[in-house]
Formats: sequence, C-alpha cells, structure tokens
Amino acid sequence: MSLYEDVAAAKADGYRFLLGLTAVDEVGISDEIRVAVRLLDPDTGQDVVVEARTDRDDPRLPDLAPLFPGASFLQRQAHDFFGVRFEGGDNRPLIHHGGGAPMRKDVLLEQRQLTGWPGALEPGESGSSPGRRKLVPPGVPDPAVLADPGAAAADIALSATGARVRRPR
Repeated sequence: MSLYEDVAAAKADGYRFLLGLTAVDEVGISDEIRVAVRLLDPDTGQDVVVEARTDRDDPRLPDLAPLFPGASFLQRQAHDFFGVRFEGGDNRPLIHHGGGAPMRKDVLLEQRQLTGWPGALEPGESGSSPGRRKLVPPGVPDPAVLADPGAAAADIALSATGARVRRPR
C-alpha cells in the first residue's frame, strides 16, 4: 500500500486528527528518507504512526492534503528540510536555504565549518596542541574524510558525529 492509502485507512479507523508529519534521513542505514505521519483518535486518545520510505536520490510521496488539509504546511516543511517532494502538493519553499536540504546528514553547513569551535581547546591551551586530534564543531565532518574522493555519504555523516571513520588504505 502507499502512504496515501495507509493514512486514508487510519483515518477511516477513527484517527481523524493529524498530530504531525516529519522525515528522517536514513543515510548509513539505507539509501532512503523515512517519512512519519502521526495521527490521533480524539475519541480514545490513542495515536498511530504511519511510515513510508522513499529513495534518497528522488524522494517522492503522494500529497496528503486531500485527507488532512493541515498536512500541506508540514509537507512543505519536509520538502524544505529533507527534499521530499509531495506529488500534486504545494512544494513551494517556506525558507530560502541557499540550496540543499539542510536536515540531510550529508549536507554540509558551510557557516558551521567556517566558525571556530570553542570546545576545541581546553582553558589555557594555545591555538594548537601537538598530538591531539583537531576537534571540529558538532555536525561538521572530519576534513580528512571530506577530502577523500572514495568516502561514501554514510562515512561523511558518521564523521560529522565525532566518530572516527576507518577507511581502507
């Protein structure tokens, strides 16, 4: 079944209130973007999460606004942040990001890379400490991994968490 059919079935089962719609970049786990729609049954207070996965290279899902008109804004947000296109929906940007989908784990945040990281030095240390690995801000990939032409998107995303990426030599 498609996301539209699953959400329509949940709505028919009494889940008539849209609580939220969001996405998760699954890079490092799979080459997919996972979209989650949370619905509430106002009579029982129970909620349900309906999920769908779409390809990272061309993320497309059906428009849910015919079922829940409030989904339109949340879909535009998912389109802005993750690049998920909702077929037949309003995909106009809410915010101009200057290109890219900033919540994807392999998108580099240039401003964060250019800003010095205050946690890189201990109090009283000078600009560089020999023998210590240079620390970068959270969310910025290791420059060595970034410069490696053989690094996969998953390696880049992993290095942005602060983990060391072991690459074959």
